[in-house]
Amino acid sequence: MIAFLKGRPVSAGTDCVVIDVSGVGYKVFVPTPIIGKLSETKEDVIIHTYMHVREELMQLYGFLQESDREVFEILIQVSGIGPRVALGVMSAMPVSSFVSAVVQEQVQVLTQIPGIGKKTAQRVIIELKDKLVKLDAGSVPEMMFDSGSLPDESGDALNALIALGYSAVEAKKVLAKIVGTGDLLSPEELVRKALKELGRF
Repeated sequence: MIAFLKGRPVSAGTDCVVIDVSGVGYKVFVPTPIIGKLSETKEDVIIHTYMHVREELMQLYGFLQESDREVFEILIQVSGIGPRVALGVMSAMPVSSFVSAVVQEQVQVLTQIPGIGKKTAQRVIIELKDKLVKLDAGSVPEMMFDSGSLPDESGDALNALIALGYSAVEAKKVLAKIVGTGDLLSPEELVRKALKELGRF
């Protein structure tokens, strides 16, 4: 399996780029939003890849973030969603928005993605919600679960709780509960109260 490629983008299509790795050109299918970024650079880039092999077909799918590849690999485990559909999902919206929609069971958001109907959206939520919540905090960008409407000090507390091993989802949930009381607390106080809520103390 090819885990990643390090090379220079030399050309791009509507859904793929060609990466020159030591004189060998690899065609890699990538989410649409990153095609422009790759086309503009003349420097070497690292593309985290997933190799799809079926009968005589071999295709590479690539992502700038290893965590995006992880989400992609989880997504294609859903019945009826192959690599091309999964790539379409990740082209239609930021990974952070997709993860949030699944975790928060937002069927209407998911059905806005081309090729995803209501039944498929419901199946995605049922099959992936727990898997996405349980993704290791170290491999999932914190931006996936940004602090949203929480005040700045809550964002610092959120990062601290993630560093302690809590998932961003449960950390944000408990912080929102604490902030909702209206008390003005420092990041340290927020973390202390959050740990009490989470049963750490």
